Amino acid sequence: MALVGVRMSDTIEAVGEAAGALATAGLAAQALDHPSPLHGAHPATCANCGAALAGPFCAQCGQRAHLHRTVGAVFHEFLHGITHFDGKAWKTLPMLLFRPGKLTRTYIEGHRARYIAPVPLFLLVVFTMFFVLSFVKLPTDAMEINAAATPAQRSAQIKMELSRIDAEIAAAAAAGKRDALARLKSTRAGLVSVANVAAKPDASAGDLMERVGAEIVAANERGEAVVRFGDPEIDAKAKAALQNPKLFLYKLQSKAYKLSFLLVPLSMPWLWLAFFWRRGIGMYDHAIFALYSISFTSLMFVIGSLALTAGIASGAFWSVLALAPAVHMFAQLRGAYAIGWFGAAWRTLYLSVAAILSLSVYLVILILLGVLD
Repeated sequence: MALVGVRMSDTIEAVGEAAGALATAGLAAQALDHPSPLHGAHPATCANCGAALAGPFCAQCGQRAHLHRTVGAVFHEFLHGITHFDGKAWKTLPMLLFRPGKLTRTYIEGHRARYIAPVPLFLLVVFTMFFVLSFVKLPTDAMEINAAATPAQRSAQIKMELSRIDAEIAAAAAAGKRDALARLKSTRAGLVSVANVAAKPDASAGDLMERVGAEIVAANERGEAVVRFGDPEIDAKAKAALQNPKLFLYKLQSKAYKLSFLLVPLSMPWLWLAFFWRRGIGMYDHAIFALYSISFTSLMFVIGSLALTAGIASGAFWSVLALAPAVHMFAQLRGAYAIGWFGAAWRTLYLSVAAILSLSVYLVILILLGVLD
């Protein structure tokens, strides 16, 4: 019961922290996109700069004329900052989903008052994604080695994999490859341990992650965990981090949403290479493209996480979800850069590979920062 209480408190704490981060992101996005709506008396002069007022906004500093001083207005402002964006969300999100090229192009050309700006939208969507990921649940089938197989078939699969690893262990021992031998032995022990947990009919994602963490610690204590970053100091810190894998994973999760903005500068050089010979296209255009594109992909992660939690197993659904980012990028390229089908097609293929490389670099940065922290 104590263990259950600890797990429940950890879960509540994680969700609470994620919700707080989501609220912060929403308010930050609102502050970047537009001043908060204020209500109350209409003064003759601006309370901020003292200029004479001739309308609902100050002509000098842009502050609204109406000021609120009620508790109800504070809560309204809080909810408004997270959800409404002055109604711009209902114009921006459909455009982002179904007409991304037009959204990108019109925003670049100056039609900005009607839409949520790319940076606030990016902040809100990315923080929403991490908020959803904080409580996503894996179905039991997803943790089994083969959900469709019988217990005997799964046992045979495990034995086959163990036989393959045993053969590799023998080969590494004969060749005198000590690092490879230690790594393979650790892999074998981990496979046996995790398979035993995953084979249980009532296994949960928490049980599996706890077993994986325990096996990492055990392998590290046995000296079988091989860490090679190319720098002795970093290697030593990495091995120290493996002593507490839960803390290390928590650090990675925390840094992942705090440093998510790095995905934009990591993406921009690839976009520049795809259009550097075309006049009239600058880095600003690429930044807007990247922000909207990453926002859409993050929305797909949100949908996928919710579907996974709901236990949706339709192959058609997951196929559409997997292809959606590429289709979206193709449509966004055509509209944003006014190019033809062929130009959009090869750039979609090229940028899809570039996106994987950029994400890999991003993950390496997170791991290094998690180790060095």
